[in-house]
Amino acid sequence: MEAFRVLVIVLVACISISQAASTNPPVQGLFVFGDSALDGGQNTYIPGSKIVSAIPPYGKTYFSKPTGRWTDGRTIADFLAQALGLPLLPPFLEPGANFSSGVNFASAGAGLLDETNAHQGVISMKQQLRQFRNVTNEYKKGKGVEFTNQLLRNSVALFSMGANDIANAVPSSFLFQEMIQAYSSAIQEIYNYGIKHIIILLAPPIGCTPNLRAVSAQSRNTNLTPEGCIGIINNLVDSYNTKLLNLAVKLHNDYRDLNIATLNPSPIIMNVLRNPEKYGFKEAEKACCGGGPFNAAEFCGDADKHDWKPDHKNKYIKFICNNPKDYLYFDSNHFTEAGYWFVMKNFWHGSYNIARPSNLNFFFQGFNIPNPPSAP
Repeated sequence: MEAFRVLVIVLVACISISQAASTNPPVQGLFVFGDSALDGGQNTYIPGSKIVSAIPPYGKTYFSKPTGRWTDGRTIADFLAQALGLPLLPPFLEPGANFSSGVNFASAGAGLLDETNAHQGVISMKQQLRQFRNVTNEYKKGKGVEFTNQLLRNSVALFSMGANDIANAVPSSFLFQEMIQAYSSAIQEIYNYGIKHIIILLAPPIGCTPNLRAVSAQSRNTNLTPEGCIGIINNLVDSYNTKLLNLAVKLHNDYRDLNIATLNPSPIIMNVLRNPEKYGFKEAEKACCGGGPFNAAEFCGDADKHDWKPDHKNKYIKFICNNPKDYLYFDSNHFTEAGYWFVMKNFWHGSYNIARPSNLNFFFQGFNIPNPPSAP
């Protein structure tokens, strides 16, 4: 009898939890600000942009065609949208796009500072915020102020920015100060518009990319980490990430109703580099697509053609791997869809060294999340 009573209590508790989850509101919108890690095709619509990937074999795995994403399939932004039950977000500049569930403002090559890749045809953080203001104004015109406020209140902002600023300038304490100030202003503006749920992706270990491995090999640099990465570059990234973590803590203290999380890909990537097969990868140093050392000395675009020969533009024969999911990196600087998916699962379920103050599973408590990622 006692055992039956315990069983009834457990069943009632489970039903109560289930009912509570079902009555939680859904996330209504997702707004993405960033660079090539999150770009959903924005640069494709920028006249004269020199940083575009709307060319095969990009997009081959999931979309079966190029979409302007810098990978073979989906990005972290795409996986997050799907987890939240939202459609994949259109880039702001896509003609006739439906912005009812949010917008992707990310632009490959963009930085926190306006001068980063300014002549390459990219959209900086400040310009992305201007686009966001345009969208909210259109919401208010078309749906009204009350609808807009409710949408933003139940929305999430996702940020990933800073790697291009570090890569395109001489790093210094003044540079980092400018970058953190730009980030702080952006987050506060989004907060003041009504979005209280903000996710920040910290910079990845760019000293480990196939691109910098190739550069290091060609310059015969022997000052490398045990994983074969350029340590001085990763140290700069760690310094920037620490300042960004401190900013997130300060903002949370300043705005107590701000739900903010910082997600660090570096521990995840370093674990894969040390033991790829343990985490389901066969190759973690070379790119799946490109050419030359580490398949990183040639642009990935058109690598699926079968008649490539070295010429005055291309020093090496281009290469595309048979199975991108075996690779961590798709091209010289960006992960495969499989790489992004592995990172996303760690963001959702990871420990404090990856996600602070909490992982995404905890971050989204209070929302009804229809498609949470499985544990890695």
